[in-house]
Amino acid sequence: MATAVLALAVLSMSGCAMEMPDLFDPSSEPEQVAPEVTAAVEARTITDVLTLPMTVSAGLDYAVTASSRGQLSQDDQGRFFFTPTGTSEQAQVAIPTTATLAEAAVPFNVEVGVGTPLLTIHDTSLSVRAELTPAQVLRLAERVPASVRAQIEGSSAPFECGLNDPRPTASEESYVLSCRLPIEVPAVVGSTGLLALTLDERVDVPALPLEAVAGTRGQGQVYLSRDGAPHPVTLGITDGAFIEVTGGLAVGDVVFVPSPSILDG
Repeated sequence: MATAVLALAVLSMSGCAMEMPDLFDPSSEPEQVAPEVTAAVEARTITDVLTLPMTVSAGLDYAVTASSRGQLSQDDQGRFFFTPTGTSEQAQVAIPTTATLAEAAVPFNVEVGVGTPLLTIHDTSLSVRAELTPAQVLRLAERVPASVRAQIEGSSAPFECGLNDPRPTASEESYVLSCRLPIEVPAVVGSTGLLALTLDERVDVPALPLEAVAGTRGQGQVYLSRDGAPHPVTLGITDGAFIEVTGGLAVGDVVFVPSPSILDG
């Protein structure tokens, strides 16, 4: 009799099997919400140093550009002079003694704008040559570096290197900055190293990480944490990690990361 009762109980349980939750079913786990990443505007000292790979070369071509509006002229001895607009003071354009070619790139006695190539120079001395990307040219933004230092791999300590012209020489293939190699620095054609241009410095200014700001020059945008909406800001210099905020935010304001940039994918 006991056996029959046990059989009926087994049949009853098999017909009405209880559905147990699958404790290992990933779909039953609560959805993980990624934490919101924020950044606060903070006071920082930003030093804008543009560092470029460079090589040592000989037979370098470069352009000498106008530092202001003015006119190029030439005297009967073949010397070139530049006269800024609004003055009568002529400044002789310096040409290195190792140059085998120096020719005008603009008509004489015709006003040209700032940055216009005035002369094309071919210098036979050993020179440091550094190529810039278009983004780096924009970062340079017509500024004259406060200092320029270079160092060659396998050679001596860093050295001052005066640029042939503060504006990159443009060609169809590239933008190039160059400086003459001091004769006391050991180097051969093909040597490589780094060229460091100190462009500017700001002390204790409002700043944000670059990834929190859409844009790196002039006008930018951020996502304010208080409403998540895009908010316009004005921008100053950058050191490659942080960027100066010159308007639109104050120290302590909080924004979301990443920024509204459409370049980040």
